[in-house]
Amino acid sequence: MVPTAAKGERTIFFRRKALENRTSSGPKQVPLPHDFEEISSSLKENEERLRHEFANTTDIVFRQFYVAGIGCLAVWVDGLINNRVSHDIFRSLMLDVPRDEVRKVAPRELVDWLNQHCLPFYSTSRVIDMVELKRWVLMGKMVMLIDGCPVGLMLDAELPPLRGMTEPVLESVVAGPRDSFLEPLRINTALIRSRLGDVRLKSENFILGRRSNTLVTLMYVEDLARPSVIDEVRERIKRVDIDGILDSSVLKEIIQDRPYTLFPLIKTSERPDKVAADLLEGRFAIIVDGSPQVLTAPTLFQEFLQTAEDYYMNPVATWLIRMLRYLALLVASSLPGFYVAITTFHQEMIPIPLVFSIAGARELVPFPAFVEALVMLVTFELLWEAGVRLPRVVGAAVNIVGALILGQAAVQAGLVSQALVIVIAGAAICNFALGSGYELASGIRLVRLVVLLAGAVLGLYGIALCFLAFFIHMVGLRSFGVPYMAPWAPLRLREMKDAVYRAPWWDIKARPELIAGEDLTRSQTPPPQAPKPNPRTSP
Repeated sequence: MVPTAAKGERTIFFRRKALENRTSSGPKQVPLPHDFEEISSSLKENEERLRHEFANTTDIVFRQFYVAGIGCLAVWVDGLINNRVSHDIFRSLMLDVPRDEVRKVAPRELVDWLNQHCLPFYSTSRVIDMVELKRWVLMGKMVMLIDGCPVGLMLDAELPPLRGMTEPVLESVVAGPRDSFLEPLRINTALIRSRLGDVRLKSENFILGRRSNTLVTLMYVEDLARPSVIDEVRERIKRVDIDGILDSSVLKEIIQDRPYTLFPLIKTSERPDKVAADLLEGRFAIIVDGSPQVLTAPTLFQEFLQTAEDYYMNPVATWLIRMLRYLALLVASSLPGFYVAITTFHQEMIPIPLVFSIAGARELVPFPAFVEALVMLVTFELLWEAGVRLPRVVGAAVNIVGALILGQAAVQAGLVSQALVIVIAGAAICNFALGSGYELASGIRLVRLVVLLAGAVLGLYGIALCFLAFFIHMVGLRSFGVPYMAPWAPLRLREMKDAVYRAPWWDIKARPELIAGEDLTRSQTPPPQAPKPNPRTSP
């Protein structure tokens, strides 16, 4: 029997050695659900432990082989390993290892010797914890154990299921790149690296989920990101203790600043160029294995009214389009409530010809304006959900039934007025025009209902109070400590060059001061100038 104190000291020693041997790019297992389990020097004992843990698991492969007469064991998940890479690994170990040199190596050092001399082209990691070894297997890696050596080796021969790259679905553009993120994490990080070839672009790996063992990567540019923000996001990731991270949206909901708000505090994107642009402004990116959506923060409210295409178009045209989006935001959130408030409490504000038109349209409608608008909004929300959830082949039929048959029949039956149909349709169109703010559009749907209720109760006064409450709430929001409504609140005139309008690239010289770290200079490009006249061609 080993004394308890000696066993505890040995456990602490192995934990310290694990931290020393783990490279900076190695994932941090957060949280570690079990105590440290030492790998035995006996291959038979290790195999029995692994077979017991993976009992009744038909997709776990145990492959026994010999390296220079020494027994070895490889374990991996069937279907997640590249067959060509695994074939090269086995051929290198079983055929190319010199027997005479292996005999000179101590058994406890054989894993390190093979890793340094026989596996130079593969991504490997030294493992001394049995818990970590099992997690590597479940994460789609190959692990190898050698008889007489209390150390395992992780071999990255992963080949996860992969779909072909397609154009972005939620953020489609006319001009600009057409590639999008996929589910495999390493492909997503490579797409970002291909755009930012900066040695100061750092990446840190974490393993989250007690049962899912999901690999999560935090990326940031070292001298552009604010150190306090990076420290804060590290702490929030380390506090995550959940069964599984199945998508980046799960992690987004856990680490955002405010749990209950209608407005998104962390931006998601499926476009590598947008994520690269956010990194250049001093933000960080979080990539979750298995999710085609990448998280970026700190986030400002104005970003949800911008698109990637804004930066590939003429800045004058971009200014006009962004103004239309701000107008669409106002109309989408307030038009039905404004209609109910005007027709119920403030009829004197309506021009006389329009009064007769609205009164004639509502003459046969048996419901008050609020009930009429509420029924139409609920019907529109149901049609929206039906169009999103149904297969694409059936989705077009739902739109035809809802827009043409149901709407026309409701008007002819006198259940709703023509004016209200126009109001609801206008609000819906403006809701679809909110740039890349699909998440913002989902929140605006609830804002529209609240504004409708306020307009039905107190008229325009209720709408004004409702908007005041929303503005106070939004000003108080923070995204990793950065004011959500910047550069409007607090007001920063120097950063307005990329707010309602977009200045030319040569005129945007500084990064956002509240977001970026040390390096605030983005560009020192002089403005374009006309060429000097040629004396030979001038008149």
